[in-house]
Amino acid sequence: MWDKKICILHDTFLYKWWWERLILMMWKALRADIASWFFSAWSFDLRKEWFEWKMISLSSEIYKKWLRHLKLKFAFLFRTKFLRSYDIVLFSWDSISWVRNCHPDSLKVYYCHTPPRYIYDLHSLYKSKLSWFQKVFFVLWCKIFRFLYERDIKKMDIILTNSKNTQARIQKYLWLSSMVVYPPVERSKFQYIDDKNYFLSFARLADAKRVDMIVEAFRKLPQEKLIVIYWKNDPQREKILTLAMWYKQIECITLDDNDELYSYIWNARATIYIPVEEDFGMSPVESMSAWKPVLGVHEWGLKESIVHTETWYLLESDFSVDDIVSAIWYFSPERCRSMKENCQKQAENFSLENFEYILHDILEKSYNKKKYT
Repeated sequence: MWDKKICILHDTFLYKWWWERLILMMWKALRADIASWFFSAWSFDLRKEWFEWKMISLSSEIYKKWLRHLKLKFAFLFRTKFLRSYDIVLFSWDSISWVRNCHPDSLKVYYCHTPPRYIYDLHSLYKSKLSWFQKVFFVLWCKIFRFLYERDIKKMDIILTNSKNTQARIQKYLWLSSMVVYPPVERSKFQYIDDKNYFLSFARLADAKRVDMIVEAFRKLPQEKLIVIYWKNDPQREKILTLAMWYKQIECITLDDNDELYSYIWNARATIYIPVEEDFGMSPVESMSAWKPVLGVHEWGLKESIVHTETWYLLESDFSVDDIVSAIWYFSPERCRSMKENCQKQAENFSLENFEYILHDILEKSYNKKKYT
């Protein structure tokens, strides 16, 4: 079926986050064109990734979140007539408004990272942070976009998702079935080089990633070293840099090139990733691909890629900074080296080869079913 014309739609290539990396993995599996509202200079340079297919940009860059959202909807509605020429269209993140411009006979596939959390499970949390005046507009906004989202998602032929956790959320809020296709890691980019006796955090600096708690823990551990990798536009950057100031054992580094990140993973003793209610989380799988164990948290999607005490040490959901300190003591150099083989074995379950095989199989069977029935 791979003479079929395929396009992957992703709302914005804004930064070098895990969902942008997932789109790159999809392209490598399918050799498809990629369309997006824009391709930011802060995100991946697709040409450096040897991308040779069409890059379709719909608009100019804009970074103000709510204004970006409105302009995005407009661009997707009126500038995507080109989709009628594709046999298979894959939608990612907030791009499903484009579905109305697909050919009726095309296979329409939505890779749902999560239903919009500001509309569904975290609606009350978002609302609680607003003034009463802002709440009026927020509630109206959510009602409109909930209607649009639920209308468009029902036009999909298949819904794929990143974890059983997200699958359950789709069923709970949308009453729709979906298939789990775990995000892959390009394991050829990861290897074990050395243990240079530092711990590594490379999660985005945002409230939900709890990097501030990691830094606070290492302020109590002058004999241990922490390296924090961050990107220039991370929302919690100033807070984290302030917390780490004057602590020689904590080093914060920003990278210009995503390839530089790999060397830090290759040489770490272990990595730390403790987000709030993560949908899946590619960072731990990338760590295990480099034979490095992970300090994580026992909740949500992270539980699906773990072997407790063999590849991870898992904190309970209500952990404190002192619990992180105790877990760091658990990760002695000897214990981390003993976990190497188990890490590598577990990472094989999330290889690009597995992802490619599963994705091809689903799309081929679904396309043929739609065409011949």
